[in-house]
Amino acid sequence: MAGDAPLIRLNNGIEVTGETKCYFDPRKIKADAINCISHAHSDHLPRSFEVHKAIASAVTLRCASERVKRTIGPDQSDRVEMHDAGHIIGSQMFMLKDSHKVLYTGDLCPQDRMGMTGARPVKTDILLIEATYGRPKYVFPHRDKIAGIMRDWVEDNLAQGHPVALMTYALGKSQALARYFSDLEPYLHGSVWSTTKIVEECCGDPFSCRQYDADKMDGPFLMISPMDGRASDFRSYWHKRGMRFAVVTGWVMDGWWKRSFGVDEGFPLSDHADFPELIEFVRGCSPSRVYTTHGFAEELAASIQEKLGIEALPLQRKQRSLVEY
Repeated sequence: MAGDAPLIRLNNGIEVTGETKCYFDPRKIKADAINCISHAHSDHLPRSFEVHKAIASAVTLRCASERVKRTIGPDQSDRVEMHDAGHIIGSQMFMLKDSHKVLYTGDLCPQDRMGMTGARPVKTDILLIEATYGRPKYVFPHRDKIAGIMRDWVEDNLAQGHPVALMTYALGKSQALARYFSDLEPYLHGSVWSTTKIVEECCGDPFSCRQYDADKMDGPFLMISPMDGRASDFRSYWHKRGMRFAVVTGWVMDGWWKRSFGVDEGFPLSDHADFPELIEFVRGCSPSRVYTTHGFAEELAASIQEKLGIEALPLQRKQRSLVEY
């Protein structure tokens, strides 16, 4: 690649320095640079601020402001284009038009599923792509097929008189599940309810759901709860009432999920690209160079070079637990 290519490194999120300076998913919003927030999951959010504005979707800015307890306003730059990342509601990829075109995916999912449109490849010179499921063993069944199996399990348990809880992430998958099961008017527990209300306000499209209230919930019903619904008092209360629990996450593909979550069932429904989808997305973007980040970065970079013959380098940083992403 030509010598005037921008410098890309892990420093305050992903820093791109060329004709301009840009931070993707920075930990600190800087006044002297372009700042882009891909979505409002906690591992992509800023923690400190020199200014209180960033390039992001309206939903991401609203949810991010709620999570960091500061108002983050919209910013713009004629050097940055946003493209739907297909990960969760409001998630965006960013195309930085520098001396070379640089596409940052953030977390992405290219598959259309459950009424949500997936990410589409964008031609670029340099691609910065997530590697959460960047190992060849991660191959998901079609998400709509998994959703159908999940619905059968939910409805079977309800027909047997059991209340059902689906445990997943408060932002993103919870809203997708609430839409998918709208005919059952699911109860939303804790942060799932509050987050869904924020999304509803931003999008102006009401959800058919009910707020969790243990004193008013009787008989078979569906509840969507966050992962912290594993709290012993919560689980004990509903186990005594015959509730069946399932976890909804791509990590069900790994054998440790049942032991870790202590649930009756698990469904590998992921809002991330699996390994073949990552490879095909890279192919579709036709970059000259790829940087992998956030997960199995080394393995994915090696696979890209082997399968596609494209120069690929891992960007790595410490993360607390893969299941958080």
